[in-house]
Amino acid sequence: MPRYYPIFMDVEAQPVLVVGGGSIALRKVQTLMDHGAIVQIVSPQLIPELKVLINDTTCLWSEKEYSTDDIQKAILVFSCTEKEEVNAQVSRDAKAYYRPANVVDDPEKCSFIVPSIMEQGDLKIAVSTGGSSPIVARQIRAELQTHYGKEMAEYLTLLKTWRTIVKSRLSPEKRSIFWQRVTDGEVKELIKAQQLTEAEGVVKKCFLSLLD
Repeated sequence: MPRYYPIFMDVEAQPVLVVGGGSIALRKVQTLMDHGAIVQIVSPQLIPELKVLINDTTCLWSEKEYSTDDIQKAILVFSCTEKEEVNAQVSRDAKAYYRPANVVDDPEKCSFIVPSIMEQGDLKIAVSTGGSSPIVARQIRAELQTHYGKEMAEYLTLLKTWRTIVKSRLSPEKRSIFWQRVTDGEVKELIKAQQLTEAEGVVKKCFLSLLD
């Protein structure tokens, strides 16, 4: 089993190939579009839910069988078919053209795997078992969701609004003090208690106390 290197990739406005037109392809396409990718689907047929997504700008459909030419422009490749020979061909082509490829439910044909992802706003935690047990990865993701709730989205949004201000107004030493103080747990707990104004007040007070 490969030792996968964890990475987050920006696919905004980037071409991604999805081979297949069933329910698995649908989930991949939806997630890719949510992250801004330009998705090219190659499949003789599509399920109705997938057809609805075709818009000829960010989601395109080639109504045909997969061929090697389809892989040329893609930065990422997903093969979501139930045809072993198609999955094998996609995997071989991806290796030949140095394209990262994921063949669903077949780790041996993958050069990357998709982790189970927990999201709360800007917080993304990816969990992987290296292909050993996707079910365990999903179980761990569920446990993380109980620990990191919806307050994380507002918490990180608040911190983000101060990044530019802090960087421009405080010295490196004072920036370190600021971030240590506002991430010590108090601000997050206030937001969790739905006391956003009080949380903002704590951050502002900390910032003002560090001004020269």
